Amino acid sequence: MDAKSAVLPGIGLFACFSGASNTGSLTGLAALEVVRRLGKDRVGICSLPAILNQVPRQSALVERIGKIVVVDGCHNACARQLLAGAGIQADAYLNLEEDLGIAKEGPFTSLEFTQQEVQRVADALVALIEAEEWRVSEEDR
Repeated sequence: MDAKSAVLPGIGLFACFSGASNTGSLTGLAALEVVRRLGKDRVGICSLPAILNQVPRQSALVERIGKIVVVDGCHNACARQLLAGAGIQADAYLNLEEDLGIAKEGPFTSLEFTQQEVQRVADALVALIEAEEWRVSEEDR
């Protein structure tokens, strides 16, 4: 399947998914949970490394996605800043430290999170996505 024939979700989700810390791990696991809950037709995870490496197929897909949501684990906002450097701006943004008050425990804390935290982050992402979808549908009226 090439970029032109791929079925695109309405929302593209970029997660920092830095497994080096608890909050980085949470972003990726919550993103997977969001896709499980909402379905791949509604939301799809986009590849941050492929965008930064200028992989043509991934770049072409992301250009065709209607809305971009970005989730970062901490105040460094790596995913948002890296995407901005590639010319991609988030339509909606979530930062675990700043928006949810989840403390980053630091390097090598990859597994120091709870399933309740994964669900909490997923809940916040679902709410953000649904608000973005609602805003888009309001603009279409």
